[in-house]
Amino acid sequence: MRKKLFLGALVATTLISWAAKEPVLMKINGEDVKLSEFEYLYHKNNQQQIEKESLEQYLDRFVVYKLKVADAKVAGIDTTSAFKSEFVKYRNDLAQPYLVDSATINRLLHEAYDRKMREVQVAHIMLPLEKNNDEIEANKVRLDSIRTCILNGEDMGVLAEKYSIDRTAKRNKGNLGYITSGRYPFDFEKVAYETKVGDISAPFTTDFGVHIVKVLAERPTRGEVLAEHILKLYPRGANDSIKTIKRNEIDSIYNLVVNGGDFEELAKKFSEDPGSASKGGRLPWFGSGMMVPEFEDVAFALEKGQISKPFETAYGLHIIKKLDSRKIGSFEDNKATLMNVINSDERSVEPRKAKIELLKKEYKLKENKKFFDLIEKNIAVAPYDSVFVENMKNYKCVAFSFAKKKFDAEYVAKRLNPKAKLEGAKVVTAYVKNMMKNFEEEELVNYEIECLASKHVEYANLLNEYYNGMMLFEISNRNVWDKANRDKEGLEAYFQAHKDKYKWSNPKFKGMVIYTTNDSVNNLVKEALKDVAPDSVVAKLKKQFKRDVRIERLLVEKGENAIVDELVFDGPKATPKDKRYTRYFMYEGKVIAQPEEAADVRGQVTSDYQAVLEDEWVKSLKSKYPVVVNQKVLKMVK
Repeated sequence: MRKKLFLGALVATTLISWAAKEPVLMKINGEDVKLSEFEYLYHKNNQQQIEKESLEQYLDRFVVYKLKVADAKVAGIDTTSAFKSEFVKYRNDLAQPYLVDSATINRLLHEAYDRKMREVQVAHIMLPLEKNNDEIEANKVRLDSIRTCILNGEDMGVLAEKYSIDRTAKRNKGNLGYITSGRYPFDFEKVAYETKVGDISAPFTTDFGVHIVKVLAERPTRGEVLAEHILKLYPRGANDSIKTIKRNEIDSIYNLVVNGGDFEELAKKFSEDPGSASKGGRLPWFGSGMMVPEFEDVAFALEKGQISKPFETAYGLHIIKKLDSRKIGSFEDNKATLMNVINSDERSVEPRKAKIELLKKEYKLKENKKFFDLIEKNIAVAPYDSVFVENMKNYKCVAFSFAKKKFDAEYVAKRLNPKAKLEGAKVVTAYVKNMMKNFEEEELVNYEIECLASKHVEYANLLNEYYNGMMLFEISNRNVWDKANRDKEGLEAYFQAHKDKYKWSNPKFKGMVIYTTNDSVNNLVKEALKDVAPDSVVAKLKKQFKRDVRIERLLVEKGENAIVDELVFDGPKATPKDKRYTRYFMYEGKVIAQPEEAADVRGQVTSDYQAVLEDEWVKSLKSKYPVVVNQKVLKMVK
C-alpha cells in the first residue's frame, strides 16, 4: 500500500514542491505555470535556434505546448503504471550526480593526480590469497615474520626469490622497478604510495595475494614514450651459444639501420615480437612500470628520433627508435581520465558513502535504543527464527527516524531474513543493526531524491521538462501521429480531396515482382496464383513455397529498379541481387501516370493529414482550456 501511495503522489510532489513561492506567469486550466519554467525553456530554445524567436513568438508556442500537457493530464496519462515506471527511472538516473559528495570526489581526484605526478620504486613479496580466512591470516603472520627478518638485515631480494609466488621474483628478486598510478590494483597502489621511502609496509591483501611492500625510491614522473623496437627473442632456457647467435643477428640488423635501412621495414622482416612486428615495431605509449626497467631506461634516455644500440633484457636483445615523448598534462587535462579510473576501483563508493553521512546529519537520523533493548530482551528467552521475527513486528516502537519520517519495528522485521543462522543476543543485535543501516541509507537516499527538486532549480527544470515531454509525446501520438497512421479512411478521403497536391513528374510501375529459385518452382507458383485473391498472395505463397519464393511490392519509376526496368520499361537483362532467386516475373502490375490512392504517396499524405489533425486539435484545446497570462510577470523575463 505504501508503495502504491508513493507512486500515486510522486509526480505531483516532485514537480511542484520546489516552486511554491515562485512568480506565476500564467494559469492553464486552473494550474499555475511558474516563471522559472518558462524562462528555462525560452533560453534553452533560443540557444538551439539559428534565428532567435522573440518573446511574443515563443510565448505563443509555449502556451500551445502547455495546453497539450494539460490535455494529457485530463486524459490521465501520468497515472498509468508505464508512465510512472519510466518517470521514476529517469528521475533516479538524473538524481545520481546529486547523491555523491563533491568534496570527496575533488579530494580523490587531486590525490590521484598527485600520485600520477610521482613514481615510486617498489619491491614486494607475495604469498597466496587462500580461500579460508584463517589461512589468509596465517600468510599474513608468515609475511610479518619475513618483514622482521628484512628489518633485521636479511636481503629482501633473496627472501623474495625464496618465498614470493610472483613469477617475476625469480628474475627481478621482487623489485618491480618504478611504478605509476593506475597501473596496479588500487589496494597495492595505495600502500606503495603511502609507505615512506626506505620503509616496509605491514602485510596487506589484494585480489591477487597477500603482500608486503618496500619503497626503495621516489622521483617525479617521467611521462610517457612512443617508440618502435626490433627484438631478437631468447628461446626459453637459451644458453650462451644461442645468445651469441642472437647477438650477431641483432648487430647485423643494427648495422643495416645505421646505414640508412628503413626501421619499420626491418622490424616487419626481422623482429621476433609478435605483438609489434607487423606494425613496424610500433608500441603503444608507455610509462614507468609498463615495460621491464632496462627497456624503459633506454627508451626514456633517447632523444626524439634517436636509435639505441642493441641492449639486453630478460626477453632478449632490442633496438629502440624513439618516436616521441610527452609529459603528464595539467589537472584539468587528466580530470576525466582520473574520474574513470576512480569509478572503476574501490574508491568509487567513497563519494556516495560520504554523501550518506552528510544526509544523516542534515536530516538528523536517530536510532531508537528501546527497539534494540526489546530485541535483547526477547532473544534471551527465544531463539532467532521466523517466530522471533514475526513477534518483532508487534514491538510498539519506532526503530529509526529522520526528518519527519518514522520507521517502526514492523518495517525492519519485514526486511530481515527469518532463516538466518544466528545465536546469542550480541550476534542478533549486530545483525539487525547492520541490516537496519542498509535500510536507513536506502530510505535516506529515497528521501533526498524526493527533496532534490526543492534544492536544485536546474534539476527541477530538467525533471519537469522530461515529465512534460513524456506527456506531450503520448498525447500527441494519440491525437495526431498514431491517429493519422491508423485512420485509413481519413487518409484516403484527404487524398481524394487534395489530389492536385500529389503529382509525379514521371510515371511509375505499381505492382509485385515474384522471385523463385528455379523453373519448376516458377511454374508451380504461377499455377498457384490462379486461385489466389490479390490481397492473399503473400501469405499463400509463403505458406506453400516458404524460402523458395520471395515477393516484392514495388512503386518505382524507370531507372530505380533493374528488374522492373527489364520487365516493364524494355530495359536490358537484369541480375537479381539475391543469387538464390534466378527466376522472376511481374504480377498484378501496371504503369500509372499519377498516384491513384493515398497508399501511393502515403508518407506525404500522412504528414499533411497529421498537420490538419494538429491544427484541429490545437483549436479545440484553445476553446477547451482557459489561459490567463500575467503580463506583469511576463515583463520579468530576463
